[in-house]
Amino acid sequence: YAKNMKYILKIFVVLASFMFFSGCGHSSIDGAYNTEKHNSIYYWKTIFDISPSEMEFLKRHDIERLYVRMFDVAVEQNPLSENKEVVPIATTKFVSEVPLNLEIVPVTYITIDALRAMEGEEYDFATLIVERLLAMSSYNNCGEIKEVQIDCDWTSATKDSYSKLCHCIRYSLNSKGIALNITIRLHQLQEAAPPADRGVLMLYNTGALKNPDTTNSILNINDVKPYIKSKKYSLPLDYAYPAFGWGVKFVNGKFVSIVSEESRPTSKEERIRHERPTSIEILDVKRIVESKLGKPERGNIIYHLDDSQLKN
Repeated sequence: YAKNMKYILKIFVVLASFMFFSGCGHSSIDGAYNTEKHNSIYYWKTIFDISPSEMEFLKRHDIERLYVRMFDVAVEQNPLSENKEVVPIATTKFVSEVPLNLEIVPVTYITIDALRAMEGEEYDFATLIVERLLAMSSYNNCGEIKEVQIDCDWTSATKDSYSKLCHCIRYSLNSKGIALNITIRLHQLQEAAPPADRGVLMLYNTGALKNPDTTNSILNINDVKPYIKSKKYSLPLDYAYPAFGWGVKFVNGKFVSIVSEESRPTSKEERIRHERPTSIEILDVKRIVESKLGKPERGNIIYHLDDSQLKN
């Protein structure tokens, strides 16, 4: 009986896998995705309202591609049922119109908790994510969408579920002539690339933020070096570099929160670590990355469009 049950379960798993991937299909637009080279920048706020000085920054630096965070996907408790559910949160509200000369790449960030909760239902959530991203882009007059970006700090333990999610998102997008772009963190370079048309290597938030011994968690060349090998990644890559700073607050050696750069300690138990990578540090990282992984496929990306940060 036990042997028969194991045999039946094996058949079930094989059939389920076949049905899953048949449902998502294998459509691809390899070679036909958007290869136009542009200076690019992220827009990572919940209110889309580009100021005159930010517009001037875009024009002055010939920035023609804007990666716009549309919403996050997270696990929240339903106030009616008290069950935890995977839902979109922090949806961006568009106050100003999208400039006509900018190519918009809509982005969604998926938390690791949400990814875990999606296991077994990747196809359904892929459909919901694509529909919401494209609906928001259309409603807010974002112009022709050539690609969509998915941002997730997936790990070895969640890579299978993330790969299934990306497979279905990519199929859905490719069938509409749209490419799938995914973010790649340094630790993810050691894993096989998820199904996607291209990636962006995130060269910021590279260190241990909550460790009091960290010198700069935003970008430190010593945090980058161990991950960068003389080996081409299997996806075409662009590189994203930081143009921001902050303070990291500790009390009695324990992490409390991220605070503004202007913050100062208010007691002897309190310490604030001020972080902002210099241009020299960023260029040093850029040289190492390009010497090992090659030049960016389409260009570099700055994180992110914010007057208060860019003035530095």
